Amino acid sequence: MSFSQAVAQEEDPFEYGQEYLFGVSKSTSSGLISGGFFRYSAKKTDRLFQTFGIEFAHIRHPQERRVRSTLYFNSSSFYEGKEKYLISTRLMYGYDALLFRKAEQKGVQINGVLTGGPSLGFISTYYLRDETGNLLTYSETQNGNIIGPAGYFAGLSDLEMALGLHVRASLLFEFGSFKSNITGFEVGFLAEIFNKKIEIVPQATKNYQFYPAAFVSILFGTRK
Repeated sequence: MSFSQAVAQEEDPFEYGQEYLFGVSKSTSSGLISGGFFRYSAKKTDRLFQTFGIEFAHIRHPQERRVRSTLYFNSSSFYEGKEKYLISTRLMYGYDALLFRKAEQKGVQINGVLTGGPSLGFISTYYLRDETGNLLTYSETQNGNIIGPAGYFAGLSDLEMALGLHVRASLLFEFGSFKSNITGFEVGFLAEIFNKKIEIVPQATKNYQFYPAAFVSILFGTRK
């Protein structure tokens, strides 16, 4: 190998061509964990990767309020007024750009990530169980009769869908010790709009078709 080739290799900020990334997110439009995602990136230039991915996220209404039934001591908590679940499936396409390169096996690498694409919203009924085991929506029952929520899958029989678009911009901070492994976190902003208003909480002051949110993700992955 010539001296000039060695220098070029040393200066190449990406000594790999592909990257596989997994993560879980917490956003301002959801609960403790909003969802998870997978991204695949392929090298385009020395400092730019082309990115494809998919994300699944649970979206909540900002006026949802968790309460506990007083019917039994061990009754579960539920969301007062909530009548729908909204799960968004997002297909992502975009770019991942190197902003700051970490030193060999130490330091922090910072990337800027910009992705967007179509969204498919899955809307299902938020069912509650009363003291006799019946499935009821919040508007069909009273607080004193509620045992707790019936679960995500109880409303799949009346599933609806909404089409949408989303865009997300973020900064990715990587702390992995080796170039082949990725460990870090991502912070950013997401904007998503659907083709109709989704009445997650019908009695709320307002229901929405546009959902902006800030998010933070913990992520890990590998590259080669």
